[in-house]
Amino acid sequence: MKKLELCLSTDDNYAKYASTVICSANCNKSDDEELIFHILYSNLTDENIEKLASCGNVIFHKIDKAIFEPYFNNGVCKNVTIPTLYRLMLPSLLPNADRILYLDCDLIVLSSLWELFNVDLNEDQYAACVKDLGSNEHIKRMGFEFSGDDFYFNAGVCLFNLKKMRHENIQDKMFDYLKQNWQKLNYSDQDVLNAVLYRHVKRMDKKFNFITYNFYFSNDINPVIAHFAGVKPWKVGFYNVYREMFWKYFLMTPFKDDKSQNMMKNSVLFMHNRICQILWYIKMYPLFFLNKSRISDFMRIVRNSEINP
Repeated sequence: MKKLELCLSTDDNYAKYASTVICSANCNKSDDEELIFHILYSNLTDENIEKLASCGNVIFHKIDKAIFEPYFNNGVCKNVTIPTLYRLMLPSLLPNADRILYLDCDLIVLSSLWELFNVDLNEDQYAACVKDLGSNEHIKRMGFEFSGDDFYFNAGVCLFNLKKMRHENIQDKMFDYLKQNWQKLNYSDQDVLNAVLYRHVKRMDKKFNFITYNFYFSNDINPVIAHFAGVKPWKVGFYNVYREMFWKYFLMTPFKDDKSQNMMKNSVLFMHNRICQILWYIKMYPLFFLNKSRISDFMRIVRNSEINP
C-alpha cells in the first residue's frame, strides 16, 4: 500500500472547504493508496472536528495562534488568514514524516496525487511547486536576483522535503525572515517560503496546481488539482468547468446540509444560469441593441422573466 501524507490548515470558516478537499482526494486516489490527512488548526468547534474526522484518516494538530499574531496583521495580507502561516511549522510538527504534500482549502483533487507526492527531489531541493502567475513580477517585487530558470511559486500546493528542511534548520530560517520582514510581505507565508527556498524548489507542471480562471470554459488541461486561487466557486459571479465539480464533492461531505452554504450554492446556480443566458443571447444576436424586440428579449433575460416565443 502506498502511503501519502497530506496537510491542510483551516479554521471554522473553512472547515467545510477542507472537507471538500479531503473528499475529492479520497474519491480520486488509486486503490493501492492510503491517504493520511494532517489538519493544522487553532480554532475548530468540536462539531467541525468530528465532521472532519469522519472524512477519512485525519490527524489533528492544534497550533497556538499567538505565535503568529504579532506578524500577521500588517494591513497588506487582507485576504489571507492566520492558519496559512501554520505550514511554516511543519518540519517540527511532523518529526517522523520525511515529506508532506500541503494543500490549500480552496481546491479540489481530480486524480491520484501519487505522481506529485513521489516526485524525485535532488539533494539541493526542499520542495516541489508550480510557478505562480506573474512570477517575474513577484521576483522583482521581492528584490531577488533573477536568471532565466528562476521562478516564484504558488504555495497553495507544495510538496515539502521535511527531512532535508529539518536537517538544515529551514524552519528557523523561515521564522527569522518572517520576524524581519513581516511588515512588507504582500503574500504572507507564500513570500516567506519563496524567500527562504528560492532556487531550491523543483518546478512542477501546472496540472498539479492549475489556477482556475473565471469564465474559463476549456477543459483540455486535465489538471490533477484545480485551485480556486482567485474567485471562489461558492461566490456569486464565478463560473468555469470546475465549479460543478466542486459542488459534486461538497455534497459528499458531512457539511452537505449546511443551510448557509446551500443558500449560496443556489444563488450561485441562479446567477450562473442568468449569466450564461445573457452571454448566449449576445453571441446569437450581437447587434441586438439595434432592434427594439431584441432589446426587450434581452431585458427579460436580465430580469429573469420568460422570453416571448
